[in-house]
Amino acid sequence: MLRRIDFWGPSLMESVALILAGALILIEPAMTSLLMANLLALLGFAYGIYMIARWFTDRKKGYDSIADLLLGASLSVVSVAVYLNPAWVLASLPMVAGIGMIVNGFSKISSAIQVKKAGGSGWGPLLAIVLPVLMGSFLLFFPIASFEGFVMLAGTFISMIGIFDLFSIFLINRSLHDLQVL
Repeated sequence: MLRRIDFWGPSLMESVALILAGALILIEPAMTSLLMANLLALLGFAYGIYMIARWFTDRKKGYDSIADLLLGASLSVVSVAVYLNPAWVLASLPMVAGIGMIVNGFSKISSAIQVKKAGGSGWGPLLAIVLPVLMGSFLLFFPIASFEGFVMLAGTFISMIGIFDLFSIFLINRSLHDLQVL
């Protein structure tokens, strides 16, 4: 026997919050990016302090892992730098990602040559090289436009998740109502 499930409370509020958050990101991608960078910096700083504190408490228990101290200190320093200048960090992210994608594409050349020598055919090996290099070049030469586009795409997906969630809530409740559970 099915029992009554109340989807209208938290699930409905979550769906609406996702739709509104996605819309806000779409309307103001730069502002929400700065807000998220600052929030992540604060969380990173708190976690870095936690790692340092854990190193001190673990040391008293006999565990001596310098990695926790180094990770906590470096995470705290990087988090402070991000918090003090989030725009610089956000502007450099697409360029760093672009360089990484270009390196990734060029690193696949030897594998593509081996596939070709082994008698392989098709566009797969060539696309494995060309696509990352093209996308990485776009990120490298147009960092602001690509970052803003990425943030807006993320906002679109967040809103779509909220809309699909809202739609599923209505469908589930309608099905339960048809089964006379509600």
